[in-house]
Amino acid sequence: MTNTQFDWAKTRQLNWVQLVAAFGIPSAIAFTGFHAVLPLLHANGMPAIVAWPIVASVMLLGFTLAPLWLMNKEARELGINLRSRMCLKPLDRRQWLFASGILVVGLVVAGGTGGLNTVWSEFSGLSAPDHFPFFLDPTIDPISVLPSDLTPGFRLKGAYWLIGLMVVTLLLNILVEELYFRAWLLPKMFGLGAAAWVVNGVAFALYHTFQLWLLPQLIPLSLFMAFVVYKTRSIWPAFVFHFLVNSLNVIAIAYLVIS
Repeated sequence: MTNTQFDWAKTRQLNWVQLVAAFGIPSAIAFTGFHAVLPLLHANGMPAIVAWPIVASVMLLGFTLAPLWLMNKEARELGINLRSRMCLKPLDRRQWLFASGILVVGLVVAGGTGGLNTVWSEFSGLSAPDHFPFFLDPTIDPISVLPSDLTPGFRLKGAYWLIGLMVVTLLLNILVEELYFRAWLLPKMFGLGAAAWVVNGVAFALYHTFQLWLLPQLIPLSLFMAFVVYKTRSIWPAFVFHFLVNSLNVIAIAYLVIS
């Protein structure tokens, strides 16, 4: 009978070179997609609000399949089932309360550091380029800007299909970031001890080389989510939290499409 318990200490650990590659390769692919392919599509007339989720979804699909294949292979080697290796460990009420409390604190901290995005942008010279959609530009307030100015060359109102496209992108984004960076990678950093979640959180934030102007918010969110997964040995709280936070962008777009 297959054992359902996943002991993080028994999984093969990655050395520093492998860890740099594990974070660096997806980052390089994403950077190429968002800063080479995306601007090309935008320059050829595709609106950023459409081009961005298309490019993101294509890349994210590959990033989703990769960790599933890797974890399935490792699950067989360890004699456990895939669900266990995916860190889909069920949690009791006390664990959920603990995780929820930590993540809410993380959200509050990230909300506070979000005000530093503009300062960081001015200091670093990093900012959202024109080929990125409005919801990734912290200098744009969707409430005070006309919909026509949010998506130049594209009429949001009535574009119901865009909601579906954004939902697909949202789900793939969550699957990639939870399955690859936390379910697959974090256990393979267990040998670093208590520093594992810190290194994972910071490296995950830096993986976003394609939108480093959001770094002040990315770092605390990444750290808190890595800490929760490290402590609970489960990605469920981070997955749910990630879904709720990212859903805000879809809800905002849905509102603009429907209203």
